[in-house]
Amino acid sequence: MSDNKIAIVGAGITGLTAAWNLKKKGKNADLFEQHGYAGGSIRSEKQNGWLLEYGPNTLLLKDRQVADFLGDIGLWEDRVIANAESSKRYIVKNGELVAVPTSLVDAISTPLFSTTGKLRVLKEPFISKTANPGESVAGFVKRRLGNEILDYALNPFIAGIYANQPEKLSMRHTFPAMYEMEQKYGSLIWGTFAGRNERKKKGRISRELLSFDQGLHQLIDSITDQLDDVHYNHEVKKIRKSGKDWFIQSTFGDHGPYDQVIFNVPLYKWNRNLLPAEPHELDEIGKVEYPPLSVMHLGFKKEDVNHPLEGFGFLVPEKEKLSILGALFSSTLFPGRAPQDHHLLTIFIGGGRQPELAPKDSTELLEIVMNELTGLIGVSEKPVFKEHVFWPRAIPGYHVGYDRVLDTFQSIEERNPGLHLAGNFRDGVSVPDCIKKGIALADKLSS
Repeated sequence: MSDNKIAIVGAGITGLTAAWNLKKKGKNADLFEQHGYAGGSIRSEKQNGWLLEYGPNTLLLKDRQVADFLGDIGLWEDRVIANAESSKRYIVKNGELVAVPTSLVDAISTPLFSTTGKLRVLKEPFISKTANPGESVAGFVKRRLGNEILDYALNPFIAGIYANQPEKLSMRHTFPAMYEMEQKYGSLIWGTFAGRNERKKKGRISRELLSFDQGLHQLIDSITDQLDDVHYNHEVKKIRKSGKDWFIQSTFGDHGPYDQVIFNVPLYKWNRNLLPAEPHELDEIGKVEYPPLSVMHLGFKKEDVNHPLEGFGFLVPEKEKLSILGALFSSTLFPGRAPQDHHLLTIFIGGGRQPELAPKDSTELLEIVMNELTGLIGVSEKPVFKEHVFWPRAIPGYHVGYDRVLDTFQSIEERNPGLHLAGNFRDGVSVPDCIKKGIALADKLSS
């Protein structure tokens, strides 16, 4: 047998973390990546004093395991914690930016919700828990908290984080902690208080919103610098099994044998030639939606923007009938994102809400965005910097009925011992979620 008995297909953050943890445990792994770079959608780029994020913009640290991992790879001291102003966030209502309440006093006085909407929230502890495990995010929030919270809190949040709509997503799979809170405590409000100690026991720590001096890709660079066997520009064409051994066929020939294969490839790339899946299984997997998304980075002179842009950014509810999903105040969030006396905004367009907008060309999108930014934050001049990134398929949506997709993963794995399906299509889409999955999978294969 080969000294390298584990193969990893795909150098996204899950695959990279698994490879790193396997090496830490004395296990060799060959990592195959079809591109000439690692990290998947995590990409940072510097252009003439502007630091841009093409994919994820921040890392929300709340788990001890992820904090320890950052320390182990040598990044703990290099982390950059978001500006204190980032706790201030905005929702657009009636065409204006309204601050999201951060305290009980703010919640009582906020114009974001009507008196009726606020009183409706007080009924939450008395709402019966659901017996429907297939409830959508929209159904869950409407039932427990009312229409206004759905329309002006959850709807824009889902658009900003998942580039999708709450009606399409499964509550149990998109927000499993909230679903379990209702099941265990019968109430989100009671569960928030009663579950504090339990969350600490599970390794929860004080939250930090962070990045790094060179952007989030510094995380990728720190991991790859410590790996030995990363094979770039190796597009894997087929994974096959012969007896108990696995073999990888890439653009550079055959590789193997391997005892285990970690398959960290987006679902939309799966096909029967690539891995041992049945047609009906691929049909089920093909139902998972990856909405298209455009990300537009715009730089302005500070004197050309009326709004101070203090805070994290703003999100746009669907009821506002605007074209943009929201924007980050990137140069407020972290230092070094824009030249002195300039603002950097990161704007999102399309997603599951308006997928037809995402593929539009840069000129047309810029006109749309500028028209809306003028009314929202008082932009008075054209941007001095612009960059447009288009993701034809952005973030996988855990749709209502996602259990059938998860059952399909399990069926493929059970029928093919040694094959492990891992990525943001399973157990969470965030960067910390994927880090934890990679660590756990490496632990499993090393035991």
